[in-house]
Amino acid sequence: MDWLDYLTVITYRLGFILAVPSILLLPWEAETGFPALKACYVAATMCACCLHIYMKSFRLLLQAATWGGLVCYVLGFGMFGLGGAFITLGGLCFKEYFCFKVPGLRAQPVILAALWFALVFDFEPVAQVLAAASALLFLIVSIAKWRMPLHFDIGDKTKFEV
Repeated sequence: MDWLDYLTVITYRLGFILAVPSILLLPWEAETGFPALKACYVAATMCACCLHIYMKSFRLLLQAATWGGLVCYVLGFGMFGLGGAFITLGGLCFKEYFCFKVPGLRAQPVILAALWFALVFDFEPVAQVLAAASALLFLIVSIAKWRMPLHFDIGDKTKFEV
């Protein structure tokens, strides 16, 4: 591993950590003053720009979801763009399930989709429960990621599709 590998692995893992409070506080953003929506975009961007997925098509799909979401946010469609960030974060959780077998982690894309709908349609109690469940799963997978050596995230570089 070179210095850039270390930097991207650490950035990727920090994106998962940032996802915990940002998703947890999304339903309470107005009350807390914490910029949860912006933090979700930052978390997804940190993960998307530092993906180590062998298959180029999946890597580009997850990255494009975040970049598309950011464009929507810049154009004034923040909640619509949040769906793109959730696609990336949910997809990565699904991928991480195969590494860590965390119960419920495969459901994270569905939880995030339901959270997005609850936020858009202002179902506040439902959004609060879903945000808490999603944040808990992000916390568990973040802890699991940081417990393993950094080079495990890179894997075999010869298998990457460029």
